[in-house]
Amino acid sequence: MERGSESAAVRRHRVGAERRERPAFQPRPEREALAQEPLEDAGGSGGGVGSGRTRKRSAGDPGTGLSEARAALWLALYLLALRALVQLSLQQLVLRGAAGLHGDFDARRARDSLEHITSIGPRTTGSTENEILTVHYLLEQIKLIEIQSSSLHKISVDIQRPTGSFSIDFLGGFTSYYDNITNVVVKLEPRDGAQHAVLANCHFDSVANSPGASDDAVSCSVMLEVLRVLSTSSEALRHAVVFLFNGAEENVLQASHGFITQHHWASSIRAFINLEAAGVGGKELVFQTGPENPWLVQAYVSAAKHPFASVVAQEVFQSGIIPSDTDFRIYRDFGNIPGIDLAFIENGYIYHTKYDTADRILSDSIQRAGDNILAVLKYLATSDMLASSSEYRHGNMVFFDVFGLFVIAYPSRIGSVINYMVVVAVVLYLSKKLMQPKHKTINYMKDFLCGLAITLISWFTSLVTVLIIAVFISLIGQSLSWYNHFYVSVCLYGAAAVGKIIFIHTLAKRFYYVINFIYLARSTKKTMLTLILICTVTFLLVCSGFFFPYSSNPANPKPKRVFLQHMTRTFHNLEGNIVKRDSGIWINGFDYTGMSHITPHIPEINDTIRAHCEENAPLCGFPWYLPVHFLIRKNWYLPAPEVSLRNPAHFRLIAKEQTPWDSIKLTFEATGPSHMSFYVRTHKGSTLSQWSLGNGTPVTSKGGDYFVFYSHGLQASPWQFWIEVQVSEEQSQGMVTVAIAAHYFSGDDKRSSYLDALKEKFPDWTFPSAWVCTYSLFVF
Repeated sequence: MERGSESAAVRRHRVGAERRERPAFQPRPEREALAQEPLEDAGGSGGGVGSGRTRKRSAGDPGTGLSEARAALWLALYLLALRALVQLSLQQLVLRGAAGLHGDFDARRARDSLEHITSIGPRTTGSTENEILTVHYLLEQIKLIEIQSSSLHKISVDIQRPTGSFSIDFLGGFTSYYDNITNVVVKLEPRDGAQHAVLANCHFDSVANSPGASDDAVSCSVMLEVLRVLSTSSEALRHAVVFLFNGAEENVLQASHGFITQHHWASSIRAFINLEAAGVGGKELVFQTGPENPWLVQAYVSAAKHPFASVVAQEVFQSGIIPSDTDFRIYRDFGNIPGIDLAFIENGYIYHTKYDTADRILSDSIQRAGDNILAVLKYLATSDMLASSSEYRHGNMVFFDVFGLFVIAYPSRIGSVINYMVVVAVVLYLSKKLMQPKHKTINYMKDFLCGLAITLISWFTSLVTVLIIAVFISLIGQSLSWYNHFYVSVCLYGAAAVGKIIFIHTLAKRFYYVINFIYLARSTKKTMLTLILICTVTFLLVCSGFFFPYSSNPANPKPKRVFLQHMTRTFHNLEGNIVKRDSGIWINGFDYTGMSHITPHIPEINDTIRAHCEENAPLCGFPWYLPVHFLIRKNWYLPAPEVSLRNPAHFRLIAKEQTPWDSIKLTFEATGPSHMSFYVRTHKGSTLSQWSLGNGTPVTSKGGDYFVFYSHGLQASPWQFWIEVQVSEEQSQGMVTVAIAAHYFSGDDKRSSYLDALKEKFPDWTFPSAWVCTYSLFVF
């Protein structure tokens, strides 16, 4: 009642006094309005909107933490949903709506062939299983197909047993020599013949101690069924289809080289499809095409019923990061032929192990691959482009699938145009900002550089955090503890990385006196969007097979791979006398942990028996099967009894002569098992000028030594070859050291009682691949 009786003047005086005495904060409506001010106004140095005081209050708002928590939650939900879509895509091998509409390809027949081939057992080149049993089965099936074939087509069969040599820059560079290996070649063509052909390639050999179901028996089974379907078709072909069942791919691509460089049908090949495996079952991924020849990608996209492809996988594979290769390289480099490389990619951890069995390959996987290969081969064999493919050879393609539903493919020049457009848009945007009044430009550049620095720091610290976690996990003895459960690694490392990025941006927002809060808020949102984009691309790559999709299914174990070689080593001096002879089990563990997980089960395998390098011997004096010494740093040498062989290898110098150009020519002869490795190290003052291997020019392996990989079929004559050494100064210790290792992958000499007893001690979650070998070193 008293307030109502005050005069207007008195009220105005009192209100003014209250305003002067009011604490220095603003009503909520005013603060909300200030928070919505534009970025340019926030850059001022005075009070009001751009003042540090206002930013401090905003930065300290409890709602900030809640908004970041919500952002993290939304990001997690988004990634889970995306992963679910990817997993669904990976499991959806054949579209369910297409049941009963698969055409003539019958996965049941292909599975029968697969089971028959794998029942033979491991099929290393030179073994009875590979050279006789598998070849006989293939010929029987091809004969049955020939009987059932249509009169429109003609089938020709040839058994090729080539001998040759070549050098390759794979695994640091080495030279390969093969003798009397086996190829089964079938040509399906119109009744009147054909001038041009498309090649389909698989290999029926396997690595030692593996049944090789996916690598590569299933591909050969698919090719048999595709041959049957095409040969019984009432549709005439314009071009021939050559089916190559090669018997020496695991010997570093030898059989494909023998075919493309020596077979009389090779000159008619205009394109090829190579069927391979980098895992067991699942979807077959197109991971290499070309070189160039964009029409091949278009043909695959147009013809394949269930296309699945990734140009990213191509870039990664061809970069050499992955220590693996396929026959694609041989046809490309030695045949100058463009092609398509496909591989099964599921369950990569049991690839090349005893678990690569037929029962782990779903019939849907076989049906899917058969549908695709049949459709693409039929498309190429009836196309106009195959005959004139050279006219369409220029240009590269960008291609990728979208969640396994369809493949997008376009010329790489279009991708370049898109990239240039993005660059131009960025330049125009920045130019517009820099053309503002000077004080605004300075503030903008300061904010921009600050936000960029925070973003880079957040990514760098996230990487450091992941590395610290990895080191910590190793220090506590839990290395690779996530291996059996893929999602553990995602939670352990992925969550730490994302959390650190969000944490750094949150800290940056708290330093409101130094950093423009409003810009950082926007920068954080942009970074979150960038993170979401990167995660999306990553999962798309997963969907495209760039990373193998691991599962925790107990039926698909993830074994630790260990290679055991029971060997006897013999070292000779310049006079030919034996100066050292020992025997032992040479052990190589193929992962970071070495033998640490195995030592509790087999105490005698520990660091006290770590193998030491023989400095004066090529490749440290060990019988490397392939030149991978630079990839495997940890190996062990457990003393063991001397090996006893029924058919020991023999190596001798059969001629030493001075050449007219003042070099020394050494001619050698070697006999032994189907797989041998020859090593050369030149001494100081000596150089290896030429040899009878490869193209005549010696190729050094990584580390400076020379490595020659040798294999032969079931029967072969003694291996004779020569090397020529140029000597600039006499050496009392000789001019060259050579060594030969003999690897017994099949037959009675493959096993020893001591090796078998040691293998029995290994736990079930390991895959010890074992064989017997010898190593002999000589100085000349």
